[in-house]
Amino acid sequence: MSQLGKVAVRVGTKCWVWLSRPGWIVFVAVTLRLAVMGVFLAHNHISWGVNEPAAIARAIIQGRGFSSAFHDAEGPTAWLAPAYPALLACIFRFFGVESAASATTAILLNVIFSSLTAAVLVKLGREQFSETAGIVAGWAWALAPPLLFMPWLLWETCLSGLVMSFAFMTTLRLSELSRPREWVWCGAIWSFAGLLNPAMLAPLPALAAGAAVYSRRWKWPGLMIVVCLLGILPWTVRNFRAFGKVVPVRSNFWPELYFGNVSFSLHPTGDSMLYQKEGEMRFAADLRGRMLSFVRSHPREFVRLTEARMVAFWVRPLRPYPIALFLMTVGGLVQTWRQGKRWAGFASVMLLYPLVYYITYTFGRYRYPIEPLMYALAGYFVCELLEGSRRLRVSSSAAEPGG
Repeated sequence: MSQLGKVAVRVGTKCWVWLSRPGWIVFVAVTLRLAVMGVFLAHNHISWGVNEPAAIARAIIQGRGFSSAFHDAEGPTAWLAPAYPALLACIFRFFGVESAASATTAILLNVIFSSLTAAVLVKLGREQFSETAGIVAGWAWALAPPLLFMPWLLWETCLSGLVMSFAFMTTLRLSELSRPREWVWCGAIWSFAGLLNPAMLAPLPALAAGAAVYSRRWKWPGLMIVVCLLGILPWTVRNFRAFGKVVPVRSNFWPELYFGNVSFSLHPTGDSMLYQKEGEMRFAADLRGRMLSFVRSHPREFVRLTEARMVAFWVRPLRPYPIALFLMTVGGLVQTWRQGKRWAGFASVMLLYPLVYYITYTFGRYRYPIEPLMYALAGYFVCELLEGSRRLRVSSSAAEPGG
């Protein structure tokens, strides 16, 4: 090899070492997100607007407890899970209630949550696929343009993505050699996930069953589920004391089902005031009756809307990037199955997590908690595609005369 070639190899090796470090990936992710948020802050007046988590956090700071999610409603609420409003209450305590400083702090935290997800992706890819797949997924997450704007959203979305990917990675790490405390720790993570966004618990039973098969033990996955439920239990008890009914985490399933299929005209943020007059439990029961009546009288319309939401969840907005991400996710899932990887865990998340959104309604941010896993599968698919192309070129060269 010539001297120039050796220099090129050394430079390439150093570049690869730099690119493969999670710290650098997180640094770039933070820098890009801060740059985007800086532009947003320079050209937009920051405001909390109509924000249910902030309204609840304000009530907590004012000594009214977990209540008052909507205007002119002073009673207790379980419309949202408690974790994120509690975090906002801590921010309000130090930086002011619904102030610009509080909003900026919440955005900065979202930047950190979103950026740390890239490091989780690197580790997840390394452990489940390959070194290169993890690095590709991490960099894709750090650089993807649609993800750079998500921290601007003052909701739990960025934190949900980080927690979901970390909980999933921790679950796949469990094996027959795992100690009981590792199963307990994993259950505690899932418990926090449920108190942040209960939709993330949908694939947990399937993941626990997969962990039981993989570890050849059933009692430890059972312990993980029990720990998760015990972590959520105090909030369930609080809801029972507040409402006289069993509400495991959130109370708004039937209202959201009604809003997504019938009309948003009765939403508590609007002018109908039905929620404010009836109270949360009577309002939920009222919309439950209205929703069941709608399904009985318009079954085909409900099916049509559900089918449209199933498509919208994965590929809306209908642009090349989300379509490409979806196709690469499917390709990665197929490849994990063909290569004997832990495909069932990924499949259970992709199949079970979206179910509640299929029948209610969906926005782009609702897919975000599982997008890290989509990027992991997409990164693996891209690596496998490139490796397949390389092998094909090598075999073609070998088959040529004189090869």
